[in-house]
Amino acid sequence: MEYWKLVWVFVLAFLFGGYQSEGCWEIEKAALLQLKPFFPHINDEGISWGKGNCCRWNGVECSTSTGRVTRLFLEYRSVEVYNNISQGWYLNISLFLPFHELKSLDLGNSYIAGFIDNHSFMNKLEILDLSNNKLLGNNILPYLAEFTSLKTLLLDNCGLQGSIDISELNSLKNLKELHLSDNQIESLGSLFQRKRQLRMAKLEVLDLSFNYLNNSIFSSLAALPHLKSLNLESNLLIQSTYIQGKHALRYLSYNKFSGDISVFKNLTSLKYLDLFSNNFFGNIYVFKNLRSLTSLLELRLRNNSIEIPSSLAPLFNLSKLQNIYADNNMIYNAETEMHSLDTPTFQLRSISLSCCGDGGSFPQSLNHQHDLEHVDLSNINFKGDQFPNWLLENKKKLERLNLVNSSLSGHFLLPSTSRRGLSRLDVSSNTLDGNIPNEIGAKLPSLELLNMSNNFFTGGIPISIGDMISLQQLDLSNNKLSGGIPRHLPMGLFTFDVSNNQLFGDIPSSMENLSLMLTLDLSNNTLFGGIPRWIGKMSNLEELVMANNHFEGPIPMELCNLNSSLKFLDLSANNISGSLPSCFIFSSLTHVYLSRNKLKGPITSFLNSNYLVTLDLSNNHLTGNIPNWIGTLSALVYLLLDNNHFEGGIPVQLCKLNRLRLIDVSNNNLSGTIPPCLMNTISNDSSHAYYSDDDYSGYIGSFSADVPIEFTMKSISYFYKGRVLTYLSGIDLSCNKLTGEIPLQFQNFRYIIVLNFSHNSLIGPIPPAISDLSRIESLDLSHNHLSGNIPSQLLRLHFLSFFSVAYNNLSGTTP
Repeated sequence: MEYWKLVWVFVLAFLFGGYQSEGCWEIEKAALLQLKPFFPHINDEGISWGKGNCCRWNGVECSTSTGRVTRLFLEYRSVEVYNNISQGWYLNISLFLPFHELKSLDLGNSYIAGFIDNHSFMNKLEILDLSNNKLLGNNILPYLAEFTSLKTLLLDNCGLQGSIDISELNSLKNLKELHLSDNQIESLGSLFQRKRQLRMAKLEVLDLSFNYLNNSIFSSLAALPHLKSLNLESNLLIQSTYIQGKHALRYLSYNKFSGDISVFKNLTSLKYLDLFSNNFFGNIYVFKNLRSLTSLLELRLRNNSIEIPSSLAPLFNLSKLQNIYADNNMIYNAETEMHSLDTPTFQLRSISLSCCGDGGSFPQSLNHQHDLEHVDLSNINFKGDQFPNWLLENKKKLERLNLVNSSLSGHFLLPSTSRRGLSRLDVSSNTLDGNIPNEIGAKLPSLELLNMSNNFFTGGIPISIGDMISLQQLDLSNNKLSGGIPRHLPMGLFTFDVSNNQLFGDIPSSMENLSLMLTLDLSNNTLFGGIPRWIGKMSNLEELVMANNHFEGPIPMELCNLNSSLKFLDLSANNISGSLPSCFIFSSLTHVYLSRNKLKGPITSFLNSNYLVTLDLSNNHLTGNIPNWIGTLSALVYLLLDNNHFEGGIPVQLCKLNRLRLIDVSNNNLSGTIPPCLMNTISNDSSHAYYSDDDYSGYIGSFSADVPIEFTMKSISYFYKGRVLTYLSGIDLSCNKLTGEIPLQFQNFRYIIVLNFSHNSLIGPIPPAISDLSRIESLDLSHNHLSGNIPSQLLRLHFLSFFSVAYNNLSGTTP
């Protein structure tokens, strides 16, 4: 009987509880509906505000015991909704008073400029997010001080500026986190004047990053005795000597700190220290001063001028240290230095010391690090040490290993057992030799990135690589590999680079299934056969490089299927014949290299390729006129049509290309006069001609336009590529049938380096305005019918090292 009484009690309790608007209180439901017009995004997703249980509405959370609203997420990120109130709007805070148990309120990204009814407060509110609003002026702080229960206050990117006085928040005695990043705060005002001391004794986290604070902030830290994390990233801090106290400074990166890092030696409670991108310096003796930071978990010293021993011996006693990132400092050999501990007491998870210096022998201290997950010791000279196989053998938690350009030699050895956790392995730019082990696919089956480029590996590409089902990026370029391309490759490959090897044979048809491919580089091998039609099925392909092989036959029409994806095409130095497919209208194409082939017929391709930077069709058998529509390629920087059979005039439309830096139409059958406007075409802005020559970055689909361009300078043909090419500018019209006089105007041509009009039928004088070409190095006007005096002004051209006017009717002194 008692049992049934209890059942009825629970039933009645359930029914009575459900009476409150199907789970939420009617008064709070009504209050939510009053808020609805001010936050129109609430119906965008989830359960919209309207009927039913309001505790299930989008952005609303309720207490499971009382049914009252405890959290509101009213953040909105769409600019369009607030187009008419872009200067901000005022929210009536009294609309929130019915929510008696509200503890968390998110009003971020809502264009709020202030509040109406500043006498209404939410006394139980613990978290208030007002970030990314338009609270211009600094009078918001006294009002927020009335929310006495606040534990977390977010005022990031709110328009606070100049000097603010956060001591006005003194009443927030429970406040633990205060976020003020991305404002324009210059100082904290009267924060530490004797009459008004800060009493936020519980404050643990203070974020002041991305402001305009100077060193005066450091003298204020003593008023925050329990601060555990202070973020001062990207301010105007200069001298580190102001740093004092025992606070857990976490982020001081992107400032202008100078001095040595020993100023941190008294911060014994420090857990995270981020000094990324400052001007710190110091040697081993200064580095030893960090041994007092026994609470340290993470140390970031990237981009400074600190001398760091490769062994990390001065830090061996920091038993809690887990992560150290010290790239772009000076690494040196500290083998002979004395230290009290032979082995480190810490167990690192991550170590990154990339660049620069002589590290001596490979640090054996890492042999004791059993928890290592990420290791980057790139660009350090380890005296030609053997590849440290024990890193793969003993580190069962290892996920990423980067040993790029570390002076490692000898054979690459695999672990005795499979290492399934390793996802990235980069040993490029060393002197490793011998064969790539056949078992690499079985021993390292989880690799997503494998980069073994720029070594001396020989033998064939192991067929077991095809079993690496997770592999996305494979770079074996610049080795001495031989044999053919494996018939079986991982289906998920994004990047496949085997350029600059000794591979031979055709392209296996099994590659047709690599539908995710972004970058395919087979250049500089001895591969043969036709360009496969199935490449047109690689619908994501962005870079196709097959230069310097023995490919023959026509360019397949199927490549036109890549019109929306292809950005980079290099088929130069092969035996490709036939005409250019007229369907080549690539919307994303930036670089085209088809030189040194056997292409014939007119230029019918590349119309409307508006992003085209390089068009190299030189050394073919192309005929017809240079098309007028070439003037619509507004991004064109390098135009090379030399050594073909073009005829007709130089199209005046070339004058519309204001980014051109190099024009070579030499060795054709062009006739007519030189368009006067052409002399004002060459751009002086090298930023449009940027070619990335950075090292392999590891990003999926990344590539650099490091392809050589042949150009004649000082009567000798050179190949220019990479960053050198960005400094070259010139016009070569030589070896044609041009007539008329040299145009008189050179007003925008001041920085040109090469000008070659030789082997034509030009008449008249040399324009004195040529002396305005103050940077010219090579000027060839030979083999024409020029007459008159050589302008004496040419003697002022200090950089001119090659000048030829031979086989003309000129008189006077040559420079």
